Amino acid sequence: MEYATGTNFERIALNMAENGQLAEEYHPQRTPAPSPARRVVNNSIYTINLKLLPIKLFYLVFMAAVGVLLPFVALYMMHLKLSSKEIGIIYGVMPFVGFFIRPLIGAVADKFKKHKLTLMIVTVLTGVFYFLLILVPGRSRSIHVQVLTAFKCNTEDSYVSDCYRDAMQPSCQGRLSLQSFVTLFKIDSLNQSVTCNFSCLIAAKETVHEFRACFTDNSGSYEPNNCNGTLNHGKHLNFTIPSLPTLIHRNTSASDDKCLSYDVKNIEFENKVTHQAFQILCESETDLDCIVSCPKFNQCETEIVLFDSTFYFFFFLFLLANIAFAPIFPILDASAYEALGEKPNHWGMQRAWGTFGFAVSSVTIMLIKQGQIEDFAVFFYIFLPLCIVSTFIAFFLPISSDIKCGQFVHNVFQLLSYAKVSTFLFVVMYFGILTGALEAFLFVYLFGIGADSLVLAVELFVQCTSELIMLFTAGFIIKKLGLVNCLYLTLFCYALRFLVISLISNPWYVLITEPLYGICFGLMYAAASSYASIIAPPGMSATIQGLLGGVHFGFGKGIGSLITGFMFDSIGATWTWRAYCISSVLLLIGYFILNKTVFTGSHQPPTSTNKAATVPDEQTRQKENLIKDQNETMEVA
Repeated sequence: MEYATGTNFERIALNMAENGQLAEEYHPQRTPAPSPARRVVNNSIYTINLKLLPIKLFYLVFMAAVGVLLPFVALYMMHLKLSSKEIGIIYGVMPFVGFFIRPLIGAVADKFKKHKLTLMIVTVLTGVFYFLLILVPGRSRSIHVQVLTAFKCNTEDSYVSDCYRDAMQPSCQGRLSLQSFVTLFKIDSLNQSVTCNFSCLIAAKETVHEFRACFTDNSGSYEPNNCNGTLNHGKHLNFTIPSLPTLIHRNTSASDDKCLSYDVKNIEFENKVTHQAFQILCESETDLDCIVSCPKFNQCETEIVLFDSTFYFFFFLFLLANIAFAPIFPILDASAYEALGEKPNHWGMQRAWGTFGFAVSSVTIMLIKQGQIEDFAVFFYIFLPLCIVSTFIAFFLPISSDIKCGQFVHNVFQLLSYAKVSTFLFVVMYFGILTGALEAFLFVYLFGIGADSLVLAVELFVQCTSELIMLFTAGFIIKKLGLVNCLYLTLFCYALRFLVISLISNPWYVLITEPLYGICFGLMYAAASSYASIIAPPGMSATIQGLLGGVHFGFGKGIGSLITGFMFDSIGATWTWRAYCISSVLLLIGYFILNKTVFTGSHQPPTSTNKAATVPDEQTRQKENLIKDQNETMEVA
């Protein structure tokens, strides 16, 4: 659910101060305007604020569009046969684009006071450019993984003799062993039946040019009269093993660590029609080289194609789509705060409609597509109309010409001179790295271990539910635990999530830790935003808030997506997740030690003696930043 922006929990945290000071510093206008006049419909059951209704509808419809397509873009890239490295590069560049484009377009809208027109244009362009991704040509389908092995046949027996391949063999030539079988097959367990075809050619070392094979139901020696089919071959022999796991379990020899032998029994062969036989016997000792292919093998390419027209076409359109997408939520959030006037703490109630729309659309589309997840056309056909409807709704938004949403970050270098601030921003950037890794590659990984659309639907539902709950409980949790402890908790939860992901073999098990998403994103950003305002030097609260979003959703997500793609290619998915788990634990320990030893002074770097004298201790500052009572009357619709 990071697809929208980082402002959702940031807005909640910035309105936690009882005196309203933090909210005032980050309000779209420097000086909050008086509460605007509102058109209200009343009855004894509910209250409808007509001024806020278009804002709620825009959040609902546009986030529904986001939920239909954006979580599945990585799967679509995989469908086009883009590599993990290419996916990482594409996802890695886009957050940086948003980081620079977002304030630029916002500044243009501020200058010409055309915020509503700007929002309408970028919304419809977002729909168009994302829709054009459906035109990107996919790379040609590759062959299935082909396991090369040897087949030996004589008058008494026949068996597969499989040995390790030379290191110079092509990467798609695996080994017929339990380890490679588990790695290469999309199956839940070795008890699952998998039918595999053996296509054999007489070995090059053989001097004979033809051989005779007997498919028989007898367990004795070679006897032509007892054959179901006696075949004269030039060089070829083809047969089918109904259950390769059974063959692998029938390990008849393991004399060294390089070769294994598997007794071949209960086979099928074609002789005009399909026949069954107990075993294969040969008239004389015969060695054959076989290619084993199974329909449930993962697909593999012997020649890796990178950075061709498919990559560049997709990258260009995806870049345009992200440029259009970047300013939508800053403008929308600014207009929402403008409409809320003196009740900025009600922003979470507006944003909750977006979370609801995202959850409903993403889960629904997965349930509809169950079993047909590789047909992506419907995702794009729904996304574009929802964007057009959102553009129509934007026409009715109560956007003032005086809102400010394009201010650039000032005094950044001065801010980074404080060790506590720069360390904190590094931690926030690290959270962004983890966010980018999961957003770009979690679905790719789950799909690779056999996840279907139902798994992804439930996973999205759990994420959205945990985020929605956190929208209303973050303040209470922060009040009980404290701001810094919430950051520690986030690091621990990330480590736990990555550990579980690295260990699972069944994609359903990912749901064990996915409820922690609410903590990893929702609670983290609420606590980080409030803590940032506490440690900011005087007059720089707005600066650190802008920088906070930039390092998390810009640099952090970009770096995370980029390096994860390379890590997938170099060390594999499992050890990539474990590396993130280990780094999260190490950062948790390091950050805890720094806060207890080095950063023992005030949470706000002093810039003058007067300021230092007025800085309260941590507990006092935290008490001043509690979220307002969540039991306030909620405005429905």
